Amino acid sequence: MRAASDDSRTSRALIGIVGYYPFVRGYPLGPELMARLQQGPWPAGSEVREMNWGPIAIVQDLQAGTTRWDRVVLVGATDRGLLNDTVTCRRWAGGALDATEVQRRVFEAVTGVISLDNLLVIGAHFGVWPEELYTVEVQATEHSWSDFVLEEIEVDRETGRRQVIGTQPLTPHSDQIVENIVNLARQGALTGVADAPGLTVEQLTPVAAFCHHRFVDATATSSPQAKDRCS
Repeated sequence: MRAASDDSRTSRALIGIVGYYPFVRGYPLGPELMARLQQGPWPAGSEVREMNWGPIAIVQDLQAGTTRWDRVVLVGATDRGLLNDTVTCRRWAGGALDATEVQRRVFEAVTGVISLDNLLVIGAHFGVWPEELYTVEVQATEHSWSDFVLEEIEVDRETGRRQVIGTQPLTPHSDQIVENIVNLARQGALTGVADAPGLTVEQLTPVAAFCHHRFVDATATSSPQAKDRCS
């Protein structure tokens, strides 16, 4: 991929691992990824953060901070319909979402769901992102985490050893995933990626359906809007 600029010595970059698992040794978004990213070298003032909490808290933390980042790179697992474990880099292009769609993502965020897509939308809504925002995404499905755990159990069965889940080292396959993530994250943070495809709101994974209550004035209880709705 082609660099967007050559100001790597002066640009301050924030690299965040969304959905970071510090206690699962063999997981690609785990401690080995953090260790390699922290090795740098990075420009002065740059930072690598674990973002293993909700999007609302992350956005509030960015709002409260005094650092103005030149670039942000968010690393996470998403389902874009690609081959499993594919690693891609995209540049956030945003787009318009109506207030209801933003509210749905905020609602999902406050329930504790950790989501790269929700973080992108909520951060954009509150204006915390710099002009250059990149995502480094590992293709995963809703079953990827359970599949990973089952694979660790299978390894224990094959070796005859009893080990705590999460203590297995990276497999060669996972090690390559980590290396791909590090390379793309480093380029995105240091120089930007000029030819990275854009990522718009239309390409994001829709929020899960949920039921919620809407409180209305007593005089309007007979209206359809007063009923419980599913979104």
